Amino acid sequence: MFKNIRFLLLVLVAASAMAQPLRDINYSYAYNPDEAVRLQLHPVRTSTEWQVFYALQVKDTTDANKKFSIEWTTRESLSDKEGKPLQTDSAGQISDRLTLPLSPQTTYLVAKVINKQIKRAWIFYTTLDPNYPVNAWVERNGEVVSNAFVNLRDSFIVKGLTTAVVSYYNDNFPTAQPPFAETQGKVSRGMKSDSVFTIREGGVLRFSKKGLYLMQTDTNATSGVTIRVEDDYPKLAKIQTLAPPLVYITTAQEYNRLLSAKNEKKQFDRVVLGITNDQERARRLMRNYFRRVEVVNELFTSYKEGWKTDRGMVYIVFGLPDEVFKFSDREVWNYNSTGQNMSFTFIKSSSVFDPDNYVLLRDKKYQQAWYETIDLWRGSRF
Repeated sequence: MFKNIRFLLLVLVAASAMAQPLRDINYSYAYNPDEAVRLQLHPVRTSTEWQVFYALQVKDTTDANKKFSIEWTTRESLSDKEGKPLQTDSAGQISDRLTLPLSPQTTYLVAKVINKQIKRAWIFYTTLDPNYPVNAWVERNGEVVSNAFVNLRDSFIVKGLTTAVVSYYNDNFPTAQPPFAETQGKVSRGMKSDSVFTIREGGVLRFSKKGLYLMQTDTNATSGVTIRVEDDYPKLAKIQTLAPPLVYITTAQEYNRLLSAKNEKKQFDRVVLGITNDQERARRLMRNYFRRVEVVNELFTSYKEGWKTDRGMVYIVFGLPDEVFKFSDREVWNYNSTGQNMSFTFIKSSSVFDPDNYVLLRDKKYQQAWYETIDLWRGSRF
């Protein structure tokens, strides 16, 4: 899933439902791993046009090409109730690319995915910002990479750049701070690379180290494409990768003991058992917690791992929001069913390293709810 999956918006509606402004829709389905469909959208701004790659993923793949169709429109504003139909030959394709002209104004490309058999539709959109800093893409085995991360053992081709200057960042980016902390982590706009190398378009790129890779025409360019290289990801299984995400629900002493366990499963298990004081609760804790870690790694991976991001942190601890409203500069998550009536606002903070990064507006009012929920996690009482 692309790192700019953050612009992916989804809502389940009747196919015949009246049109409505995109800003008024509850997009919590966009982050629901059990949703029936997911449309991945990957816009690339070249010097002359937009290339928008898309791929529809469905739970039931039986006759997907016959069962689903996509209607494309463009809107000038999130407040528009209807869009301008886009003439394309791709209406019957569930995986393809669209080519659109560049515009000096921000526009919104909207896709209505229709299941013709059950007469339901899902709405997705992406923002075509004239300053969007992605001007290339990565392919594997002839297909556009659909995630913000790739595997250490795979090989790839960079497309869109005649010569790609690749900057490597071996930075252990910081974990998100609790929502009541006084600091918030924005994307650095001037990180120093650990190494730089060059590759020609069409040349095979093999990543030898985990970390962040930025591909550009040159190191001073304001556009490019980034990819995060990981191992044992997005579903974590190794002891050394399981330990770090537990930082949100452990004490400092417990966390240090987990990190020192390295590959020693017995030592790791003893620490987790010490948290819950019950073997079955320990198993339930690990199962439920790391299911959410996997989801946020899929959804929110950017210049750093998904579980380290602000949205990833909130999702892991509090779960799927009841409501998600998206605006041009922010996302608002509402939790109404918990009895706490909490609302989190994430402000968009873009850079070439992550054009769709969001930073949580922190507030001390979250402190009590945070510790109460952490206590539930530690007792595995979900």
